[in-house]
Amino acid sequence: MESSIFDLETGLKKQLSELTDDIRTIETSLMVSKEAYLKVQGALEILDILRKKVKEDDAALKAALSDIGAD
Repeated sequence: MESSIFDLETGLKKQLSELTDDIRTIETSLMVSKEAYLKVQGALEILDILRKKVKEDDAALKAALSDIGAD
């Protein structure tokens, strides 16, 4: 009987260790994915800023050309 309890304890400790390793691996993977997500999100924000700037510059150029054509 005591042998069965010891075997069960050994098996449970091994399972606990494996699950601990799995959690560490998954947490590392999650951190890498979060970093990649934030980089892509930042890149999209930069593109949005650039798009607005180009639109403003185009409008200013059109207005300047319009002024030149009016002279």
